[in-house]
Amino acid sequence: MSYIFKNRIILLISIVLCFTSCKIFQTQALEIEELVIYPPPPDSVRIQYLTSINNSADILGRRSPFMDFILGKEIPMGVLSPLEITSTGNELIICDNMLKGIELINLEEKTFEYIVPEGRGKLAQPVSCTVDSSGNLFFVDKKRKQIVVFNKTDNAYKYQTAFGDTENYAPYDILAFKDKLWIPNTKTRKIHVYDATNLNFLFSFPDVDNTDPGFIVMPKYIEGFEDNIYVTDFIGNKIKVYDLDGNFIRSVGSIGTFPGQFARAKDLALDKDENLFVVDAAFGNVQIFNKKGQLLMYFGGQNANSGDMFLPRAIHISYKHIKYFEQYLDPAYKLKYIIYVSNQQGKNKVNVYGAVEDKNWLF
Repeated sequence: MSYIFKNRIILLISIVLCFTSCKIFQTQALEIEELVIYPPPPDSVRIQYLTSINNSADILGRRSPFMDFILGKEIPMGVLSPLEITSTGNELIICDNMLKGIELINLEEKTFEYIVPEGRGKLAQPVSCTVDSSGNLFFVDKKRKQIVVFNKTDNAYKYQTAFGDTENYAPYDILAFKDKLWIPNTKTRKIHVYDATNLNFLFSFPDVDNTDPGFIVMPKYIEGFEDNIYVTDFIGNKIKVYDLDGNFIRSVGSIGTFPGQFARAKDLALDKDENLFVVDAAFGNVQIFNKKGQLLMYFGGQNANSGDMFLPRAIHISYKHIKYFEQYLDPAYKLKYIIYVSNQQGKNKVNVYGAVEDKNWLF
């Protein structure tokens, strides 16, 4: 190939890249083919399925076919095995067991990155994570039998410390709440509570035998609301509610296959009205209860349609992410908050739903 011909090719590519520098990615997000709402008509709509997040292209936008031709076919960074979802500000944080780290998504800046700790902070089997009000990131590492702590400094997460009794410790989830860390321990069948500042152990609960209604057969998932702590009893298939001192208050649900019962209860979340959202992997749905423990409705399903779930595990509610998903909303509704649900199987890794309101809103 002649020198002049090579230069012409280089010049042509340079012109194309310069001309399309602001159009390398198509900013149009993935469109929903159909309107998916819960409950279906003629009942008043309360939940709308908005979209799913499966890879970096769902955040950054997809590159144009022309740029694929010039630069080669794009291979997006995927969400691999999402086990927990949390958020801070405009960031969505997905704890990924296969990645052994997190997918960190900035919804404002439209960035998607893998963060995989190394060195002393290297994760062996992360099953959950959370962020406290100071920006500290806590991982529950099932294999290390520890809580691994990172501090956000200079816009990067840096290893700080790790703690836990490796001889009698099987942590599964973590909640940063009321200046404390609340950690379900499946080995002791208790919730272990630590001071969030110095990480000193404070107390554990419940201190009862297996005949007491407050006993937890296997505590796995945890959430807090005002003066209450909610815990999923995975084997007992109930949600146990305690006060901040660990005193048992009540149970929600029971084992069974009818609405309001659980077959494989997993993660839980609460909105500002103390409505309780509980993921059930066997049903492939999320059931919603009011603060009295009465079933309001459920959404999702086990089919292969938009909005359905395949072995759902984690759920997270955000009031700060509304503006990033309003483009998917049916004009007849108004968004109250965003609901994220992760799936362990299937093509859709993180389903995004919106709690909506209209003149018939009943929550």
